[in-house]
Amino acid sequence: MLNRDIYVKSPEQNRLANNGVAEVSEDHSDAALEVLRYELESFVCDGQYAKGTETILETFLRNLGAKSEQPGVWISGFYGSGKSHLAKMLRALWIDQQLPGGASARGLADLPDGVADQFKELSTEGKRNGGLHAAAGKLGAGAGDNVRLALLGIIFKSKGLPEQFAQARFVMWLKHEGLLEAVQSNLKAAGRSLAQELPHLYVSNHLSNALLQANRGLADSEAAVRQLIKAQFPQVGDVTNDEMVAAIQSALAEGGKFPLTLVVLDEVQQYIGSDAEKAYKVQEVTESLSKHFNGQLLFVGTGQSALSGMPNLQRLMGRFPVQVTLGDWDVENVTRKIILAKKSTAVPEVDRVWRDNLGEISRHLRGTKLEHVTDDEAFITADYPILPVRRRFWENVLRTIDATGTVAQLRSQLRVVHEAALETAELPLGHVVSGDFLYDQIAANLVSTAQLSREIFDSVQRFAAGDGPSQLKARLLKLIYLINKLPPEKAIAIGLKPTEDVLADLLVTDLKSGSSELRKTIPTLLDALQEKDHLVMALDGPNGAEYHLQTRESSAWYEEFRAQESQLKASPQNIEVKRADFFKARFRSVLTKVRAVQGLAPEVRTLTACFDESLPKDNDKALYLWIQDGWQTDEKSVIAEARAKSAENPTLFAFMPAQSKTDLANAIVTLEAAKATLSRKGTPNTEEGRNAQRSMESRQRNAEKEIETLLNTLFAGVRVFQAGGQEVTQGNDLADRLNTAVKSSVIRLYREFDVADQKGWDKVLDEARKGNAEAMRAIGHLQEPKSHAVCQKVVSFLGAGKKGAEIRDNFESPPYGWPRDTIDGALYILLTTGELKARDMAHRPVDAKSLERSKLTQAFFEPESVNISPVQKIRIRGLFQSLGVGCQPNEELLKAPILIAKLKELALGAGGPAPQPEPPRSDAIVALEQALGNGLLLELFSRAEALIALAKQWEQTAKLIKQRLPLWHQLDALLEHARALGPYVELKAEVAAITAQRSLLAEPDPVRPLLERTTDLLRQALNAKLDAYRAEYEQQMAQLDADSNWQKLDDAQRSELIRTHHIDAPASLDLSNADKLADALDGCDLQRWIERAQALTTRFGAVRMDAAKLLKPNVVQVKLPHRTLNDAGEVTAWLMEVERLLLKAIEKGPVAL
Repeated sequence: MLNRDIYVKSPEQNRLANNGVAEVSEDHSDAALEVLRYELESFVCDGQYAKGTETILETFLRNLGAKSEQPGVWISGFYGSGKSHLAKMLRALWIDQQLPGGASARGLADLPDGVADQFKELSTEGKRNGGLHAAAGKLGAGAGDNVRLALLGIIFKSKGLPEQFAQARFVMWLKHEGLLEAVQSNLKAAGRSLAQELPHLYVSNHLSNALLQANRGLADSEAAVRQLIKAQFPQVGDVTNDEMVAAIQSALAEGGKFPLTLVVLDEVQQYIGSDAEKAYKVQEVTESLSKHFNGQLLFVGTGQSALSGMPNLQRLMGRFPVQVTLGDWDVENVTRKIILAKKSTAVPEVDRVWRDNLGEISRHLRGTKLEHVTDDEAFITADYPILPVRRRFWENVLRTIDATGTVAQLRSQLRVVHEAALETAELPLGHVVSGDFLYDQIAANLVSTAQLSREIFDSVQRFAAGDGPSQLKARLLKLIYLINKLPPEKAIAIGLKPTEDVLADLLVTDLKSGSSELRKTIPTLLDALQEKDHLVMALDGPNGAEYHLQTRESSAWYEEFRAQESQLKASPQNIEVKRADFFKARFRSVLTKVRAVQGLAPEVRTLTACFDESLPKDNDKALYLWIQDGWQTDEKSVIAEARAKSAENPTLFAFMPAQSKTDLANAIVTLEAAKATLSRKGTPNTEEGRNAQRSMESRQRNAEKEIETLLNTLFAGVRVFQAGGQEVTQGNDLADRLNTAVKSSVIRLYREFDVADQKGWDKVLDEARKGNAEAMRAIGHLQEPKSHAVCQKVVSFLGAGKKGAEIRDNFESPPYGWPRDTIDGALYILLTTGELKARDMAHRPVDAKSLERSKLTQAFFEPESVNISPVQKIRIRGLFQSLGVGCQPNEELLKAPILIAKLKELALGAGGPAPQPEPPRSDAIVALEQALGNGLLLELFSRAEALIALAKQWEQTAKLIKQRLPLWHQLDALLEHARALGPYVELKAEVAAITAQRSLLAEPDPVRPLLERTTDLLRQALNAKLDAYRAEYEQQMAQLDADSNWQKLDDAQRSELIRTHHIDAPASLDLSNADKLADALDGCDLQRWIERAQALTTRFGAVRMDAAKLLKPNVVQVKLPHRTLNDAGEVTAWLMEVERLLLKAIEKGPVAL
């Protein structure tokens, strides 16, 4: 059975009258009506088609009844989904369009009952509202970018009027004036027609003559008629909204009634594109008309995307809120019923064929979002010969090709499916449509819209005309192109990449034969397309190589790669250098996994890789891994070198045998050529260039993987030897073997490490630095510190003495390798216990507490040579006790710094700034500070009695200073108040002499007599100032009491004025001793008392003035002018001036002087 035998209508006979594309227009020609008949008969009103139609009609009728503005309808769906077809059917069914032979749209279409009932209700409403009318077209077809004129053109054409605004108005005028039939008759008599003459409206002699004959009174001549027509119906570039509304009203209204009108605007999204201004105009026009015609006008627009899908469309969301979205199922359902409908007798055989091959079908595109699912099995028979997996693949590609909806339709899916059925009609049952079939259906259109380059198109054509392998190459190229069209984000989302497996899955046509042969053949053909034909390039992907079409730019990249490859092959020495670098980098990487450690801590050791031709000279004093390979030496020489070394030598030997030399060299050449190409070509700025760059990066990564694989093999064969010749074989890989070997080498190198291998040396260090003589308890050592092996070796190494840096270097190096905490801890505990003594860089003695660890390397350490007996220590502790410093046995060295600090504090208190005596300088303290260790204890013992005596003397001196110094400060303060008095100079000279001689503590006391003299002097001076102040106060008070205004005030008013002006009677002061005298002078000194007495006159005058104001609120105070008068004339002049001032002031009120 052939495929063509299974269809209800064979593909050859099942002609698509509309070629699979519904044209939405006002074409009413016989041919157009015949196509419409076919479309109505084949209209599958199901799924979203039925639901959308029902929603549109239900919404319209509901708003019509409520007299509400009609919301617009937006029909969206991906390429070929039938948007225009639904819109066209809606237009025909709206008016129940009549067709030749007496048929009608609603009679031909197979409509669901609910939809048919709604159309009947629509007709009923039409009879009540002036009938039904529909107009359909594309906005860009007539008036270009002018939305109002383009819309008017669509509506005019639907009424049989000219599309042009001026011509349509002229024809409507003829109708209105009853002249249309006469004009048409006159033109016919002249052998012309109105349609012929309208394009020449302003210059047509025939038209002007016909109009003049129909109405003789219109004008005097034909020329005047033409002028009249031009004046009344001028050409316009645009119209206003009001003019547009009026024109539509005139065109459609009949008998004063406006019909229920449907306006279908097809491909609105394509018209708007990325032009925001067009979107605004469409919104404005549709909104104005919908509001004006009050529920009797419905707009339906179509577009690829939902209104929310593109920025420019979003502004239309408010105008087109009723949205009908057509999906995959709607298209698939139509194709199943119109194109792929099967004979009932053939269904079982089709069902059997695909079920027998379900294993092959279900493996296609497995792991992607397009893969076979169980639900597919309900439709495989209906969809045959198109597999559901491939249908989904096509739908994704078609969406991508016209993602914005602004490209002209390429081909409807109906047409594509019809062509697919034709393609496979003569093949035996079981042969399905190949995934690359879609390419042939859309390639020509893609070339014309520049989505497919002519170069790729020609290459495909050339291979398609060749033999079997060439034709398969062409199919591979087609399929790679289609998959490459998917945006990266979409390809990732659905998991579809152009790998060998995916290409094989989509190219299978014979289900019975399957894809096994294809999977064997495809890799070879792809390799030829890449390396020989230079038409594809491979990019690395998670599931293997991904193939992309080569372009002119990517070919240039490939040529550059070949040139770089040739240069490298001509220079083998450079390849050898790169090989050595790879080996070194890999060995260093391996060494990061090797842990050379020793002890409980543990202590980290450094294993150094050496690639030199010979071993380093210090190989017995460091930890080396000497690495050699078969490219530069032979295995026997390396083994001999290892055997020649002592079994105590720590060196490790590694040898890599030479294998896969050619493969490694070729991989290195490929890698370096790819790197050089990427570097020379730089960053591309085109998509083709970026794909070429990715392909070259893929070559680079593949070469890196090849090198990695070869290195893994080589390093698995590396042999490791200890010094002495013993091979290390224990371990799963090289790192394991090196870890095993290095343990022995560490012990060989640091053979004296064990004596210091205890945890807790860090705590020993911390405690010893605090002066704790029992710090060694932290490592479990309870005996004297000097008995520990570490301390013994440190003391032994010191000899007569060494710097800290030398000590560290010695014990950190082989054969010890001790941790730094151990070395430093030993030094500090020996310092604390007096076994060692140390000096800093300035040769000053330092102890464990004062020696900073950061300065340890600069300090000089030497063994302690002085011995202190127990009896001497008892005497030393007695010294500590005498000076109030607690000290237990064996704490003498620890507490010595405290004792020295106490002595220095006492000495400092026994002197100070003049007039105190200078602080005493003690040779004993200097000697103590310069001594250290047992030498310090010996100094304390020998100077004990002298130190006790000095301490007592300094304490007594400090006590006397404390007694006399306050009197001195009091004298100094009082003298400042006596500067204006006569005896001040003499007193100040005495004070200066005491200061110069530092005689504060002299006997008899020189300070107290001076203080008493100064106190008496100041007391007398202050009393004199107080007496003068009291006398002035009493005089002013007497004058105030005699003032007539003051006498008229009551006691409360007087008290308030005295309080306000602060003229209370002066209080008596206590000047009985120096302290109280100083307080009184600090409160108000001698000069201030003089100023206060002088101010009393002014203050009492202010009181008198305020008293006058209380009695006479308008009293004016006058200040008499101050003059120096020399003769009688000046006196007279002054009196006249005063008179004028007083007379002027008296006009304002009483005068107070």
